Amino acid sequence: MVGAPNAGKSSLVNALAQRDVAIVSDMAGTTRDVIEVHLDIAGYPVILADTAGLRPDQIGAEGHEAIESEGIRRALARAESADIKLLVFDGTEKTPDPHTLNLLDDTALAVSNKSDSGGGSAPGIAVSAKTGAGLDELLKVIESRLHDLMGVRTDNPSLTRQRHRTALEEALVCLARAPTAPLPELIAEDLRLAIRALGRITGRVDVEDLLDVIFRDFCIGK
Repeated sequence: MVGAPNAGKSSLVNALAQRDVAIVSDMAGTTRDVIEVHLDIAGYPVILADTAGLRPDQIGAEGHEAIESEGIRRALARAESADIKLLVFDGTEKTPDPHTLNLLDDTALAVSNKSDSGGGSAPGIAVSAKTGAGLDELLKVIESRLHDLMGVRTDNPSLTRQRHRTALEEALVCLARAPTAPLPELIAEDLRLAIRALGRITGRVDVEDLLDVIFRDFCIGK
């Protein structure tokens, strides 16, 4: 998701995620880094990325301006590599942001935010992150794009997190190995390891596993 500062990108991210995942402020440049949120849209696993506002003609190379410059660089890099670009325009502006317009191509989907205020001439689907107007239509268009990219959707739960996919792969390895184990004790051990891996997805994890994660991933003295 890319666009000019204060186009309402973060508000739109929160509206699509149905929770507050990005800081929203009237101050331009609030978002400095890429913020990712994992979503399930019509059965498709999606990573939605909120990015810094595009204003490359107003940035510099020192102090806070240098930080904003890096944020914009990352925003453009993410836009270039994305499967779908949501180009968010401020629907109240009389002239669409030229930096955002420059990103229009076959992978882009233009969105005119702040439709509840109106008065502008921004291109794309009219939505309001504030009131929710137009979000259903936007999601339907996104779903259509996802279908073209990924094929037939599934009603099975989407594994959008790397740790979930890793745990599932571990469980599959254990289940595939169990039938070939020479002893019943080894079969039982493979089944136990598979259940343990699945527990990391469902949240059913024992105390020892939890302590291992805490001491491995956080700076805590033993």
